Amino acid sequence: MIVLNAKALGEEIKRLRKTNNLSQAQLAEGICTQATISGIEAGRGYPSVDILYILSIRLKVSLDYFYKILLNDAQGYIQETERILEDLMKRKDYKETFEITANELKQSTRNLGYKFDQLIKWVYTISSYYLKKIDWQKAVTMLEDLLDSNHPLFGQDFIDFKIQNSLAIIYAENKMFQKSLQQYNTILSYHDFLKQHYLFQIKIHYNLAKLYFLQQDFKLSLIHAELGIQLSLENEDISMAGQLYYQQGISLEELGANPQKISDAFKTSLFIFQLLKRQEYVQMINKKKGEFVETEQKG
Repeated sequence: MIVLNAKALGEEIKRLRKTNNLSQAQLAEGICTQATISGIEAGRGYPSVDILYILSIRLKVSLDYFYKILLNDAQGYIQETERILEDLMKRKDYKETFEITANELKQSTRNLGYKFDQLIKWVYTISSYYLKKIDWQKAVTMLEDLLDSNHPLFGQDFIDFKIQNSLAIIYAENKMFQKSLQQYNTILSYHDFLKQHYLFQIKIHYNLAKLYFLQQDFKLSLIHAELGIQLSLENEDISMAGQLYYQQGISLEELGANPQKISDAFKTSLFIFQLLKRQEYVQMINKKKGEFVETEQKG
């Protein structure tokens, strides 16, 4: 990122210098060395604030003008990096996310903001955990260190809740079920945030349904599966509906519910996965729950 920011600034300083008919030596006079100007224009580093201020005067622009160049360039890089990491995390490509974030963490001389650093450290920690570079206890410690409820930006960005969700998942994966439940309940207490992010709320209900199922509390598992289904229907979003209907089906099955109701849940799940072309789930349902969906298949 330093190269990108410095390059954008350097190119604009070079353009302004030529517009003002100044040589590098003339621009540098009384400010810094010609070599320093040459390095700045080549994008090899940032000038100090003092130098940038005097350069802005000599080049007849405001200091804010230079800052806007840096900010716009940085914002574009931040957004693109976030997009790439989000896509890789969805695909669980932890090797690639680890390489990207490890490289970002080496860039200690640049500052792209508290929230960007928090994102990078979160993805780095999750990647390290799933690549078995660190154990779950270390991952929990690193994630907890990223959460500062006293920070003025806490709760103003999605990343705080993603970190808490990751903590809950890691606890559950390592059979620390009560810790996981406490974390999920903390997330559910942020009502205003969840209202604005219904899909995240759906995922929390799905995760809770799975967690309660592991604890053999099938009634609560069913409740959260159905809460997730309700939210999916209200928001006309089926991205998680297949998993939720499947969770509903296995919970009903464990509770000894009416076979038709169980069958309807699995058939609905199967239909959604077929619609979304999620073949791995289609095969799983046909293999594990064929007795409930075989009528659907024959039809």
